[in-house]
Amino acid sequence: MDPQRIVVVPKPLELTPLPWATFDDPESRIIAQRVALARSEHAHTVSLVRAALAERDDVAWVETPDAAVFAGARLIISIGGDGTFLIAARHAHQTPLLGVNSSPSTSTGHFCAALPTTFPAVLERCLTGHLALTPLARIRAEIDDEVLPYDALNDVLFANRVPVLATRYAVRIGDVTELHLSSGMWIATASGSTAAIRSAGGEVRPIDDTRMQWRVREPYVRDADPRPTLLSGFTRDPIELVSRSDDNALYLDGHREPHPVPRGARARLCPSPEPLFAYLPSPAD
Repeated sequence: MDPQRIVVVPKPLELTPLPWATFDDPESRIIAQRVALARSEHAHTVSLVRAALAERDDVAWVETPDAAVFAGARLIISIGGDGTFLIAARHAHQTPLLGVNSSPSTSTGHFCAALPTTFPAVLERCLTGHLALTPLARIRAEIDDEVLPYDALNDVLFANRVPVLATRYAVRIGDVTELHLSSGMWIATASGSTAAIRSAGGEVRPIDDTRMQWRVREPYVRDADPRPTLLSGFTRDPIELVSRSDDNALYLDGHREPHPVPRGARARLCPSPEPLFAYLPSPAD
């Protein structure tokens, strides 16, 4: 990849037939309508972005990003929603990231500073230095001292790989160590505090809060045992989890691929020394 290029990462266009479209029940109809709308808006946005970049000779389009693709690039542009943004963020180190929400009717686009209609103007502001970059804290995860391939921008879930089974582990934060039996634990950054951990009862934090927030999901405590103290909170200290089951795993940024944490293994989560630099929506957008 030539240096100083703009690298564009679009969510792949889905062309497979919609299974719900062949059914006549109201549930299938409403699903089919929403998926069709998302696909249509996304395809239209990709066309608009291509048109806006057509006269530039410094643009590369990639569907499978990695660190080598991004090396030396001046800007990364993701086209999709927050999921596509998170995929691009895995391999973005010093290169700024701009998200384009390709389906505003169906996608939140929490990280996306541009919409289909505003992309040309937002891009111009990025390239001329008139749009400020925001450093976003990330979480670095290790399993038995082996650093995982990428840092988490939103959150990390430590849980049993079988959703109906309990997660058994010992946790240490600071000078406190406890045994836990629960449905797992969320560990989130400030930018991830509006996502899953919020739905679990967590607190939305300002984007510049560099602490990790943790929250235990559905803790089980016997009547005869004292209630654990490490059920939720904020920390800059490492969070260490020693697995008591061969079925436990870490999930980074909602990715379906588990990172196994077998019985006796130690997972360590701490603030990453490498923030992500991103162009974020302004309050007025």
